[in-house]
Amino acid sequence: MNTIENKIIALFKELNAKQEVINNAIVYRYAGKYLKLTFIHKLQSYVIEYADSYDEAYKNLFEDGDLHHITMDEVELIFKMREEITNTLV
Repeated sequence: MNTIENKIIALFKELNAKQEVINNAIVYRYAGKYLKLTFIHKLQSYVIEYADSYDEAYKNLFEDGDLHHITMDEVELIFKMREEITNTLV
């Protein structure tokens, strides 16, 4: 059974985001931006963080995207993340 995190990573791959490692952190390059998936335990939510360039990603200057609470239906969560990625970055 896939975890929700694996499904989010599959979404990145489906969108042809290229996985890279910057400062020992996995990031995904998409539409010239760098995305980092973060789970915030205190809020029980995933957030996609965005950096506009490699330099910003290297310096860990990511901006937070929307919070996606894990109690949300998985299909809806993936749909909202897809919408956020494709609408915010294109």
